[in-house]
Amino acid sequence: MTSASLRLTTLAISALTLVSSAAIADPKNPTYDDDIAPILRQHCNNCHNTDKMRGGLDASTFSALKAGGSSGEVVAAGDPDKSRLYTLTAHTAEPKMPPNSNKIDQAKIDLLKLWIEQGARENKGSKVVAVKPKMDLALKVSNKGKPEGPPPMPTFGKLPLNPVIVTARPNAVLALAASPWAPVIALGGQHQVLLYHADTFDLLGVLPFTHGQINSIKFSRNGKLLLVAGGIGGASGKAVLYEVETGKVLTDVGATESDAILDADLSPDQSMIAVGTTTKMVRIYSTADGSVMNTIKKHTDWVTAVEFSPDGVLLATGDRSNGLIVWEANTGREFYTLNGHQKMITNLSWRPDSNVLASASEDSTVKLWDMQNGNQLKSWNAHGEGVQSVQYAMDGNIATTGRDRLTKFWDGNGGAKKQFEAFPDLGLRVTVSHDNTKVIGGDWSGLVRVWSVADGRLLGLLDANPPTLTERLKQAEANINVIDAKVKQTATALAAAQTNADNARKALEAAKKAVTDTAQAAAAAVAAVPVAKAERDKAAMTQKQAEQTAKASEITLKNLTNAAEKAKAAAAKDPKNTALAEAAKKAEAAVTKAKGDLDTARKAVTDTTAATRAAVDKFTVAQKAVPTTAAAAKEAPKRVPPLEKAATDAANAVAPAKATADAAQAELTAAKAKVERLKSVAVASK
Repeated sequence: MTSASLRLTTLAISALTLVSSAAIADPKNPTYDDDIAPILRQHCNNCHNTDKMRGGLDASTFSALKAGGSSGEVVAAGDPDKSRLYTLTAHTAEPKMPPNSNKIDQAKIDLLKLWIEQGARENKGSKVVAVKPKMDLALKVSNKGKPEGPPPMPTFGKLPLNPVIVTARPNAVLALAASPWAPVIALGGQHQVLLYHADTFDLLGVLPFTHGQINSIKFSRNGKLLLVAGGIGGASGKAVLYEVETGKVLTDVGATESDAILDADLSPDQSMIAVGTTTKMVRIYSTADGSVMNTIKKHTDWVTAVEFSPDGVLLATGDRSNGLIVWEANTGREFYTLNGHQKMITNLSWRPDSNVLASASEDSTVKLWDMQNGNQLKSWNAHGEGVQSVQYAMDGNIATTGRDRLTKFWDGNGGAKKQFEAFPDLGLRVTVSHDNTKVIGGDWSGLVRVWSVADGRLLGLLDANPPTLTERLKQAEANINVIDAKVKQTATALAAAQTNADNARKALEAAKKAVTDTAQAAAAAVAAVPVAKAERDKAAMTQKQAEQTAKASEITLKNLTNAAEKAKAAAAKDPKNTALAEAAKKAEAAVTKAKGDLDTARKAVTDTTAATRAAVDKFTVAQKAVPTTAAAAKEAPKRVPPLEKAATDAANAVAPAKATADAAQAELTAAKAKVERLKSVAVASK
């Protein structure tokens, strides 16, 4: 089954469900007589009839209803928002009707709206009343590209953040688009468009789409508007134009469509909306009044792809039977018929300069077509079993996805650049962010992934079925605790990295100091050897002199001792000779003194011997210190390089650790701000 077939199967199921629940006479083309009059009789005519015209309004007949009441007309054909019959019944304006009671069944309100949108016909034979111009959206200047000033972003507080519906699981991703100038991704959900921030992945707003399944989403070329198209299979189709900044519905077209719109696009000058459906026709509507400006009937099968060229000159359309045609946008005249594909055209995308058209097909190929002559420039097998989506990036590169569940990124010539992680189911839609840094893809299971173009890694997910605002607020509050733990963890890691860097720096400084210290020690050791040798030699000389002195003292003592003995003997022989006695006494004193001198000399020998021994030891130590300090001086520089590397690595580790810590802190700040925003929206919505 083709992707278009799958989409249309889903459309058919949706149609059956809605039709059965609404219980209306003709869901395609309601009229006053068959569909609206019964509703008015049941809920309005008691107060608004010929006899009792409350507020000056008689709703019992078509002509009376069209005449309006004392406050003016109540039905503005083609514009429900300006029709008081609808706004009061839908309770979107005061006074709410019926008074003092609940709204009537939503199916009946929807029928009233559809009846007015289709021109408020009286009966099946009535012609559709021309719809008055709603507004002029056409650009008055040539700037159909980047807008002046800040890029258009959804304005906080102006768009609802609560989803229209939350289901058990998301629908297949049938529609996906990226703003050309701002970080905004538009994702088609169930009866709603979800606007996400392309960098933070935060939900920026929800655009309700009440007309059925969404099959197509396109940003205007200046990024200010968003075209959403789809409908109910076999019942109705609608293309709605929203203002991106406010979410306001500017206009819608497709009142005459009897089936869901499969694809649509807004002309660069914003004056036309082209749609393709299962009717095999391409219809071009005016954005001014919703009228059909042109109908193109050459296709032989469902029109599955529609795309205006960026310069607005051409319109390319493709169908389920491989038909691919380029038209003059303003006239609808055929410009080229591009033959080459063998199966259904699934998607189209123009190169930003409008000179090349890329086409994707179920035949597995992407083809590039030259608009100068209509020739095929390039063709390559991009995805086995079929290519489902192709998108030119603003820089001329190309993104694709397909049935092989892969999403890929190519250069402008079809050269492979990146292949991203496979989806669990077949890939359906792909787009590229405004800054060309991210590829966003969605698959049949409803999974939407965002990848980095630079390295192919998965950056995050976009929820095609987001929870309610209350649930998201709970999740955001719980997430703060997780992020806070991350902040503490990264702060600890940063402190550890800083400590490691400090320790490595100190170790390096110590190693460098050791180089200087060991070099100085080696030089000092070499210089100490001759000094120690001189001290040793001097000590040895002093010792020798002391030994000589001691020996001389011994001889002197011996001689004096002999002399004293002789003097004593002489004095003993002549005791009365005082001179001999005095001589003996002096000789004895000389001996005593000589003994003292000898003791002193001997002590000097002992001291000088010890000093010599110490000087010898010092000399020996000095000699041994030379090779030791030299080895240390040689080894010290070797320890510096690894410590330099360690210090550099440790220092370099600080910056990423700080960046991680700063990022975690920024994430925490953003998470807290998000909680506050969600709280304010939650309060405002009560």
